[in-house]
Amino acid sequence: MTVSHSAWMLLLLVTLTLLASPAAADYRGQAIDFTDSGTVSGDVIVTTGDSRYSGEVTPGGTYSVTFPVSVPTGESHIPNASVYLSWTWSHSGTSGRTPSLKTEIGGTSLEPARQYSDHKGSPPYDYPSGLNVYDVSGTVRAGTPLTLTVTNTATDAGIAFNGAALVLTYENGTDGVSYWIAEGADMIYATEGISADEASVRIVYPNLPSVPAGGLATLLAVVPGGNKGKNTLTVNGREFAGLFNGKPYADFAVNSTEVGPLLVPGSNTITLRDEGDYMVPGVFVLVIRKSDGSSPGATTQGAPVDSSIAIGALVVAACVALGARRR
Repeated sequence: MTVSHSAWMLLLLVTLTLLASPAAADYRGQAIDFTDSGTVSGDVIVTTGDSRYSGEVTPGGTYSVTFPVSVPTGESHIPNASVYLSWTWSHSGTSGRTPSLKTEIGGTSLEPARQYSDHKGSPPYDYPSGLNVYDVSGTVRAGTPLTLTVTNTATDAGIAFNGAALVLTYENGTDGVSYWIAEGADMIYATEGISADEASVRIVYPNLPSVPAGGLATLLAVVPGGNKGKNTLTVNGREFAGLFNGKPYADFAVNSTEVGPLLVPGSNTITLRDEGDYMVPGVFVLVIRKSDGSSPGATTQGAPVDSSIAIGALVVAACVALGARRR
């Protein structure tokens, strides 16, 4: 009787453990985290500097990106700045591995403020991709380039870097600009029995104010992947098809979209749906300006050395190539 009872308890424990275990990862999307918001009397800038797709970085290898800090000089103050490092293909042989990285700026080591990762959960090529976020507030200086250097400190695993972006805010006494940032790394791909609706990420921006009369609201999205245009961005039910189409570089898409007429006071929902592309969103920056300034919004254009986006100020945007080689 004792043996039978023990066996039954063991079976029950195993069953409960299996039921409590997280479901296997796949290409279904989830929510992208809302992480930051604020108001500055200047603007919000995103720059990708000289980012590029690295190819495989073997143990001991390094990867560097230099960002210009092109903000108005003089009285400008930079209250917040973050570097977003996108990585992929972290593996040892045919097994996925959690990356082991040493990240430095000017010889000073940085620890990620936040980390996101995802993996398919089934062979072949079940290698994770992710996004590391580094707080560099207080390090950035107007007119002084910022260089990020990453070393692969793993002993037996390679990794590749999609690229990196610097997102900063600055103050210079002009009209107020409010911003909201969502960030994550979620593999989405409408394939292998995953529907397009399932292969979607969702961002909820809570408690948004009304867009002022004569104002401008811009959504900037940085999406590793997105090179085929087989995707749809939805803002409160309004659909925009094919925005992410490998521009300015294949496999790393940047898009800036005017969304002011679609926003409502309070909660607003944005989704990005894959329709056979393969993407790993990403960073989403929503900016509301009191006036539209001298330009209706940012533009995107290829630039091999540097690219920037100043939302509301006509500055170019470009990004780096991500080899979509994990599929």
